[in-house]
Amino acid sequence: MKDPVGIVLAGGASQRMGRDKALLVLPPGGETLAAGAARRLAAVCAEVLVADRERVTVPGLPSLPDGPGRGPAAGLLGAAAARPGRPLLVLACDLPAVPVALLESLAAIASRADLALPRWSGGLEPLCAVWGPAALARLADRVERGLYALHPLATDEGLAVRFLDDDWLGSFGPAEEVFRNVNTPADL
Repeated sequence: MKDPVGIVLAGGASQRMGRDKALLVLPPGGETLAAGAARRLAAVCAEVLVADRERVTVPGLPSLPDGPGRGPAAGLLGAAAARPGRPLLVLACDLPAVPVALLESLAAIASRADLALPRWSGGLEPLCAVWGPAALARLADRVERGLYALHPLATDEGLAVRFLDDDWLGSFGPAEEVFRNVNTPADL
């Protein structure tokens, strides 16, 4: 399988935040959430794109339109249309604590799974995952039927799914910190 393309998911409506999360600047680096995700993906992937509904949230990187559907599914399918047949190493911009080492580990197993994602006591992390072509095709099928949730694909018997569990994740720090999601002003 080909090397994964890094995809920053930054197209959300940010309703709970009240302003565009992708453009929020967090200390200490002084970079936006979208730029920080792009920087971490660029440390792992030769190519990085931003699925942000063509808003250009990271100047200098290609900005992609949504595909069919809504929410993260639309961003994933837009990226899949831009790079057909390629696995996607996906990172949501609102996961600012995911380390490069975790992304490197996900990229290393891209060739051995249709979908590889972290699973910990807090749940599944489909927005910090490797989505192979077969998983993206299944997602497209689901979206065509009006089903936009990503989590059900983790139990799809037709896909080779690999979970990265608590034991593996522990080497990157406490999962509740690594996967801390920035959704509201209180999360800052």
